[in-house]
Amino acid sequence: MTNANAFVSPINNVARTINRDPSLNLFGNLGIAKRVEIAKTAYKVKDVADILGKDKDGNVIRVPVKNIERNWRFEEYEAKGEFSADLFIPEDGKIKGCAFFMHGFSQYPVAYYSMLKNACETAGVAILAVETGLTSDTVLSESMKAKFSGVSPQFILQRAVLEDTKQLIRMLQEGDGAFADYGVTKSAVGNRIAVMGHSMGGGLSFPAAADMGIDYVFTMAPAFGEEDFDPIAEGVEKRTPKESMLLAGGWDLIAPAKKVKEISKVANSNMKDSSVLVTIARGLHTGFEDQITLFSLPISSVLKGADLAKVFFWIC
Repeated sequence: MTNANAFVSPINNVARTINRDPSLNLFGNLGIAKRVEIAKTAYKVKDVADILGKDKDGNVIRVPVKNIERNWRFEEYEAKGEFSADLFIPEDGKIKGCAFFMHGFSQYPVAYYSMLKNACETAGVAILAVETGLTSDTVLSESMKAKFSGVSPQFILQRAVLEDTKQLIRMLQEGDGAFADYGVTKSAVGNRIAVMGHSMGGGLSFPAAADMGIDYVFTMAPAFGEEDFDPIAEGVEKRTPKESMLLAGGWDLIAPAKKVKEISKVANSNMKDSSVLVTIARGLHTGFEDQITLFSLPISSVLKGADLAKVFFWIC
């Protein structure tokens, strides 16, 4: 997946209902350019201060951020509020494609800054990652309401991360200029789009690819969650990506290699030799992160605040 060719995918429909029911595509006979023009939507986007992160060696990583107003529905639920999107772009500014990254359950993109930056430079692609997480305003408020409705916080989080990411993908596919000032445009990216993720985000990558017609998926320890977002039933069974690579840790108890293998097996059953499974001996679930974090804070900082750092690292 570090080859730019891995990001080539066919143009797809821009609405979820159209993806799930082709008979609803009213623009199918008008040609690609006309269809995109008709479906183009104006999104409200705000510039905010860049995030300054650090890689494993302590080098500063500058991450541009945009705040975007939500514009999606999931069944009867209509999304509200804003979400933030982090952008990683190659230093030389030459963008060959774009990948959309989704983080793990209790994580945020900060846990993966170094990895994302390295992938961005190696492949020459832009990477967009939503900052939507457990402590996001919308997720917290909806989780509080869910106490009375029986909806699980995990469902609320998965829905938000998935649909926010799909909105970003849709914006790029429709030619929205939210990231044009960084050279991330439809004309620059074309159809070279991929979805990638870790843990919860890895599992969500397959439904995202299925819904948005994306053919290239790269996941690290993809985990199963709520049935509505099952990577097999809602992902590869509905639409198998042309190429997928799944990394699994041999010692992973959260996303066991046997479970990860099931996704790859179904994908290959639907489309021969489309999926590659790589099992890392003695690999742990958190081994794909730059640092272990609790929400957006490094675990080491949290534990130092509680004067428990020495105990934690002694146990590990």
